[in-house]
Amino acid sequence: MVAYLLCAGFGTRMQPLTEDTPKSLLPVAGAPILDFLVQALRDWTALDAIHVAANHRDAPSFRTWAASWRDALNDANVSLAVHDDGVTTTDDQLGAVGDLRFLLRETSLPSDGALVSGGDSLYRFPLSPLLNTFDGETSRVLALYEPDAERRRHSSVLQLNGRRVAGLVEDPDQTASRRICPSFHLLTPEALTTVASYLDAGEDPDTLGAFIHHLAQRERVEGLRLPKEPDLRLHCNTPSDLRRARQLLDEDPRHVLSKSTIRRVAGL
Repeated sequence: MVAYLLCAGFGTRMQPLTEDTPKSLLPVAGAPILDFLVQALRDWTALDAIHVAANHRDAPSFRTWAASWRDALNDANVSLAVHDDGVTTTDDQLGAVGDLRFLLRETSLPSDGALVSGGDSLYRFPLSPLLNTFDGETSRVLALYEPDAERRRHSSVLQLNGRRVAGLVEDPDQTASRRICPSFHLLTPEALTTVASYLDAGEDPDTLGAFIHHLAQRERVEGLRLPKEPDLRLHCNTPSDLRRARQLLDEDPRHVLSKSTIRRVAGL
């Protein structure tokens, strides 16, 4: 299987910190944010390749970062490639779904499914139970509890019918749901083939949540509900987010849930 990591944004809300360093490579707890995700991906036994989308300005920084991982990933028989989408200004950004299409064009479509993820979040629980139980038959997304209304306003909020995703909304006032859907999606090959037609139809290229909503109207997408534990995901999108993530990881354990808890609660 393949991991597509979407890191091509310019991090405008994180300025001035992102003037010289891409947002996904800003340090938290002594390492770039993206390191924590790649470290977790090493435990995915079916993983063959990691593909990172970067804008033209940041591509050299990502290539330097990738070189630091190459030996460790080669030992695990996992390739790592950085793909420059050629974008030089925020006005020309492809958007998250646009960059996913860019990566799908750059690589061969995986026959067994893929992880599609942003690169600016830290997860305070082990990802391996989610990754290693994905068989490529049904798309899956995270359904994380978020009690804070302001954070929900900056998230895609899930509407669930049991385990099935009924839809996503960008305005939390439209739903009583407290479950958000971060950019961490396990998608089937069939789901990936719909990306091009979704964009060709003029749909929203910017947010993965809009694509997942579109997908859920056409095929089964499952939401993996994790315990009602706060701060399971730390989204580093602004300087205050970054400060908060650094503080939490300095004070609390890296993981606040065990693998067995993840399997039990998510029904894996």
